[in-house]
Amino acid sequence: MKSSIRVNSPVELGQYLLKERKQLKLTQKEISEFADVGRKFIIELEKGKSTAQLGKVFELLNSLGLELHLVKRGDC
Repeated sequence: MKSSIRVNSPVELGQYLLKERKQLKLTQKEISEFADVGRKFIIELEKGKSTAQLGKVFELLNSLGLELHLVKRGDC
């Protein structure tokens, strides 16, 4: 069975990403360097901070009756 998770909000996305990072035993600094983004970005994303664009994406998905699923690579 393929692993997936339903994500309905920026907060849920942040919680999922935090959980995944911790399972990989990476710090926010390590993952920010690996991903070439600022640590502040990681902190805000994990806290579920909604930018106008991200919030609008979820509104659009809901309006279209769509769900966003995250699938681990290799499960496709």
